Amino acid sequence: MTRTRDFHRFHRWTAKLRRRSLRSALPEPREGELQPTHPIREVRCREWQEDQLHDLVERDTSDVIA
Repeated sequence: MTRTRDFHRFHRWTAKLRRRSLRSALPEPREGELQPTHPIREVRCREWQEDQLHDLVERDTSDVIA
């Protein structure tokens, strides 16, 4: 590669690293960034509870039929 291309490539790479470090340091959401409507932990807990409830209902219906 030519010296100029190497120079520009290096500076693009360092700028990318700088942007990443700055983004990770920001506590608030950035403009244009999608935010989850529900925290992941709450979604997992709710899904687990619904699954457990479904299992209980399924078990009750099988006991009534048998």
